[in-house]
Amino acid sequence: MRTKKTFINALSVLIFNLIIGIIGFIKVRVFVNGLSNDIYSLNQLFYQVFSYIAITDIGFGLLLNKALYQAFANNNHDEVNEIYTTSRRFYNIIAIIMITISLIISFIIHYFTKANVPNYYIQIMFIVFVIKNVVDYFFIAPRYVLEADQKLYKVNHFVRLSKILEQIVEMILVIIGVDFLIVLIPGIFITIILDIYINKKIYSYYPWLKNTKKFNRQYLKGTKEVIWLKLAGLLGSNTDIILISTFINPLSVIIYTSYTYITKFITDTIYMIFTAILPSFANVLLKEKPQKTYNVFNEVNMFFLFLGSFVFIMLYAFLNKLIIFWVGPNYLVNNLTLFCFAFIAFQLIAEKSTMLVINSRGLFKETKIATIMEAILNLIISLILVNKIGLIGVLLGTIISKLLTSFIQNPIYIYKNIFQEKAFTYYLKYFLVLIINIIFVIIFNILNLNISSVLSFIIYVLIFALIVSLILFALYYALFKSFRALCKRALEFIKVRGKYLESEA
Repeated sequence: MRTKKTFINALSVLIFNLIIGIIGFIKVRVFVNGLSNDIYSLNQLFYQVFSYIAITDIGFGLLLNKALYQAFANNNHDEVNEIYTTSRRFYNIIAIIMITISLIISFIIHYFTKANVPNYYIQIMFIVFVIKNVVDYFFIAPRYVLEADQKLYKVNHFVRLSKILEQIVEMILVIIGVDFLIVLIPGIFITIILDIYINKKIYSYYPWLKNTKKFNRQYLKGTKEVIWLKLAGLLGSNTDIILISTFINPLSVIIYTSYTYITKFITDTIYMIFTAILPSFANVLLKEKPQKTYNVFNEVNMFFLFLGSFVFIMLYAFLNKLIIFWVGPNYLVNNLTLFCFAFIAFQLIAEKSTMLVINSRGLFKETKIATIMEAILNLIISLILVNKIGLIGVLLGTIISKLLTSFIQNPIYIYKNIFQEKAFTYYLKYFLVLIINIIFVIIFNILNLNISSVLSFIIYVLIFALIVSLILFALYYALFKSFRALCKRALEFIKVRGKYLESEA
């Protein structure tokens, strides 16, 4: 039953995330074509600034959910009510703090952009933007109860529907030429109406759920290490647009966000695979012998290296072509910048195997220093390079800081302390894969594909996706023993699954 609930929850999230991603893809095109560069770049800047304001609740949701899960396991309704009350009051306070901080920031936010927009208008837009994103915090507490009971799929479609509806309404308003300040307002009411409806449904599932008026701080303790990691991760991943907006220009903001929207959509989809593997991998780490754990890790590592390599090659070959058909030729980057975008996506996917071990074993304290150093280095290098070489300087800051910190420290720690092995084989596989990727880059530079229409683009992508995947499969199968073991495991699973389906029939 637990496996079934987990599968349904994951499937409901995956389907709606894909729908939202596709609609968002359309929304970017509508916004780029329908808004001025100044207004659109401000919208992207607001998202980044708000991500820093939202750190006020960072990590606490994990603890609340963990406590609720334990309370449901013990069938303790009184404790569920107490945790629910704590979370409800906590998020009300957090929402008020966010709004207060935002009001203060609104007076200085114009210093972070070169957009030619009046300061008072930027301030009002930012306040409305924040309210639109904060209002959900006043209604979110009941959802933690449903999530802990593994029944979030019962309302997931309503939660995602609100986001879909909000994006569609915003696109329509932009298309008909409504002022962007007005475009932001319907999202507030859509969120409130659907949140009220969702919470009424949740209360109907748990008629005993009530506010006990008892705030218990013990449920909010123990997030120190997670908070440090998330703060460092935020600093590492959410400073780029602020730097670009502050030191370059609105056009560069649009270029950066257009490219990262596609790469993030791909890496987020792969992250869902990561979260699906995590529970099973954690079980292997905790229950199996070290040698079997090591072998399974190598197979998982090759799986993510294969995915990362395929994504890298296809992004380098076709991302610029996609940008032309999507937002227009005015937003293209050169080949070196394109290589950096593709490499960052590759690295985010390739490191998933080590992140599986870190998350499964809770190695947050052990990897904290590397994560913090990565964030600090990223900021320093990006600040130095952004004024000298522009957009590519920010991307290089991300790449260099990662390669000098977590890329070195995390595998070495894991291999030494978890597997009692040397990390040499990890880096050997990584650099062999990187050489394969670079060979494909050279080939595509020589080919210089001439794609003149959307139909030909789709045909080229499908043909080369097949060719690239077959060549990669052959190379990986020949070079890596762990990839051959992974293929064998996959084949055995298919055979067992086939026999099961035949017996069911």
